[in-house]
Amino acid sequence: MDANVKMYKVNNETTSATITIQQLDCQDSMSGAISPYSVKVEIRNNSELETKKLSGCGKYLTDYRLHDIWVLEELNGYKVFATDFQKEFPRIEINSSENRFSGYGGCNGISGQIFYEKDVLRFTKVISTLMACAQGNKEGEFLKALQSTTTYSIENNRLTLSNPSGKLLVFKKVD
Repeated sequence: MDANVKMYKVNNETTSATITIQQLDCQDSMSGAISPYSVKVEIRNNSELETKKLSGCGKYLTDYRLHDIWVLEELNGYKVFATDFQKEFPRIEINSSENRFSGYGGCNGISGQIFYEKDVLRFTKVISTLMACAQGNKEGEFLKALQSTTTYSIENNRLTLSNPSGKLLVFKKVD
């Protein structure tokens, strides 16, 4: 199946539980808020036949350490230089509470959304302004790498974005 579903089963001597988290828009019946996940919990006391079923909505809390301004240092394994871009180095400002980012791609302003789930990080719905870029500008390469990201790590004030093929981008924290 193509559905993003995670199931956890836990049990001890007296109780067993199954937790199912499905990536499926879910509207809270009281507040009306829409969450990206539907959550179901089934709990059973092992001495009873009846199972208690609970359901609701939820979301993963994005790693607060991502919430910052990051300036590009490496692109596809190579150190970047000012001459690789039109005015200044690409940068992204991540707002982890809203799962959004904005910044500069090396020639154009950029923005979009981030998808975060446990150790997965993706940059989605990326848009940019449409300024003509100087020949040799690596903005296109930068944006392609950004949108190919699936995982990340943060160490020594550096944000490293990778995918199964390897390391794509390395940013330095600047504020």
